[in-house]
Amino acid sequence: MKALKREGADYVPTMMASSCAEVAWTGQKVTDIIDDPDKYVKAMTDVFDVMWADGNTFSGTLFTPKIEEVLEPLQNKFGPDGVTPEHVQMPMMERDEYDQFIEDPNRFVSEVLVPRKYPKLYEDREYAKKVLKTVAEDKFYSLGVLMGKQFQVLSEKYGITDIADFSKVFSNPVDTLFDYCRGFKGTLTDLRRQPDKVKAACDKLWEVYNLPRMSGPVDEFPYACHMTHIAPYLSPKQFEELYWPYEKKWIERAAAAGSKVWIMLEGSWEKVWHHFLEVPKDSCILYIDDDDICKAKKELGDHQIIEGGLKVAAVRTQSIDKIKDDIKHVIDVCAPGDGFLFCTDKAWIAAARKVFKPLEIQGKGQF
Repeated sequence: MKALKREGADYVPTMMASSCAEVAWTGQKVTDIIDDPDKYVKAMTDVFDVMWADGNTFSGTLFTPKIEEVLEPLQNKFGPDGVTPEHVQMPMMERDEYDQFIEDPNRFVSEVLVPRKYPKLYEDREYAKKVLKTVAEDKFYSLGVLMGKQFQVLSEKYGITDIADFSKVFSNPVDTLFDYCRGFKGTLTDLRRQPDKVKAACDKLWEVYNLPRMSGPVDEFPYACHMTHIAPYLSPKQFEELYWPYEKKWIERAAAAGSKVWIMLEGSWEKVWHHFLEVPKDSCILYIDDDDICKAKKELGDHQIIEGGLKVAAVRTQSIDKIKDDIKHVIDVCAPGDGFLFCTDKAWIAAARKVFKPLEIQGKGQF
């Protein structure tokens, strides 16, 4: 909190970001132990006996293999290694259906997209009941039981606190259209061939889904979060005109309540960084992905909190000494003035090296 409030932190806080790769570190598979909450949570937290972390950005899973048994087609599953999550994008909305979508998104989803994607739900009532029950139970088990137990162990045994509240996820309307309706190719093509339709659809999504949530209370801590997706593929003009207005409203809402927002800047955002200078100081924690963390600190670090620092790819491609030197350089550049959280640039989602020695970075911190 001293680092977040620029109050002279004693050292650079180390953050954790992962899916379920901690389980692989213990030599186990997620798919083999996830039905046992105690065994799963132990495997997810044992690594912290040897690796230091001050806070948790996010870790855990949003689903289990149970849904694989009942749902077809399947978009989210664990890969062959039993650890790495896999996502298959399946956009079902056609390019000529915007008018239907804009008229009533809820009706369009329930009466067109879902039947198109999961026709068996509408053909077999008993099957539908089984699927809906399994999916609901799976969500509760993943988000409630497993994450709840994991948070308790991290907090009580290791002193690691969650800084982002994933029950309060913000979805930018452009991301919603991209993720669930038109997909990668469809959305980017539509932005060029029918931009007015895209804008109208996003405005409708904002009205139907976002505005009701905007009227709710804002917690001071942990912070609401946003996993961004389409932004790196937009031109600066498209970002400014379509994406940023929604994002800015959400950030300003949190700032007005004395809170912050945690935002995953997935991919490269350097071309639109300057927009984060438009919103209140320290209203954002910007998780830097593919961009240069030192450059981000220099351009944005006096105005917003910066998180990142270690390239995950380096763990497999570089020597320990090279990684160590690079981290020291990042800390030399980013630590002054506080407002910096050290973390990997991407989540730890797959098996890493079998054996490693914690890197002594400085004083109390290890990674």
